[in-house]
Amino acid sequence: QIVPYMGINFALYDLYLRYDDKLNVGSSGIAGALAGGVSKFIVYPLDTVKKRMQAQTFFTTFTSSSVGPATSVVSVRYKGMVDCIVKIARDEGMPSFYKGLAPSVIKSMAATGFSFALFSTTKNFLESVHDSQIKD
Repeated sequence: QIVPYMGINFALYDLYLRYDDKLNVGSSGIAGALAGGVSKFIVYPLDTVKKRMQAQTFFTTFTSSSVGPATSVVSVRYKGMVDCIVKIARDEGMPSFYKGLAPSVIKSMAATGFSFALFSTTKNFLESVHDSQIKD
């Protein structure tokens, strides 16, 4: 899920900055926050499927045997990614793909906005240092 998330994130960030006349740290942070929020919203269903598939491995049943050691039996609910998508949609409905979305989007917006603002600040500083060295 990280590849589509980051691809969408950078594409939206670049798109948002194209419509801003003043390219400063604040606009970079806002563009980053918007890009992070929208990107997370788009890929969140994939994240839900990934988490469901991972969580099913924790539901293990232990059986004891009078002859040998205890064995574990893993109860698998989903046979694969497509099966997981179909079962969630059929059994719980489409809104279930977005359970827990709000905290995830808020975190993504804050982290991505801060990252792009820091990137812009660092870039501006290094450009000013470079430009001052060329003038000297």
